[in-house]
Amino acid sequence: MGESNISSAPMKYDNSFAREVYALENGEKARMCMQCGMCGVSCATRELMDYSPRQLFNLVKLGKKEEVMNSNTMWMCTSCCTCKARCPRGIPLVDVMHDLKYMAISKGYLKHPQSAFYQGFWQEVLSRGKAFEGGVMARYYLKRGWSEIKKAFGMKDMGISMLKHGRMPMVPPKKIKGLKGLKSIIEKAQSLEKEAGR
Repeated sequence: MGESNISSAPMKYDNSFAREVYALENGEKARMCMQCGMCGVSCATRELMDYSPRQLFNLVKLGKKEEVMNSNTMWMCTSCCTCKARCPRGIPLVDVMHDLKYMAISKGYLKHPQSAFYQGFWQEVLSRGKAFEGGVMARYYLKRGWSEIKKAFGMKDMGISMLKHGRMPMVPPKKIKGLKGLKSIIEKAQSLEKEAGR
């Protein structure tokens, strides 16, 4: 009889990553997933995802941090809310995906280009209280590096056409009134989040 490669030692399960995800604002809701697959069949971008939302939630439960954080699933979510509307358990999947995006950025998982866009958009809004498309894209390309900047030069004809037709302003808008107050609200929300251990 041949030797078996199966170990009789108990498998060690580390649930620290799952606890971390469940501690996010909407993370606890992912626990409610019954693996029915309705989210995957409802999702317009499912074919572009590494894992369907239900598979991603299962990986969270299994403690597969690297697979989850390096996945493109949350970045492919367009926030259309179809999955949320069709989920029999009423899980706010879009909100969980937003939490996972925040977690990925805060932990330095930045390989997907969408993470640079999210950061650029947030920094732009934080600096002036509203989004300026030129500022968002400048921040995006600076974060992505020289190879992406070269690609941007390849789209110069489209950019010039947009400028000619008034579709892309050259001058950023004025900062909103009460920007200081907005920043203090955001800082307060962030400090409350830290106190909650998220």
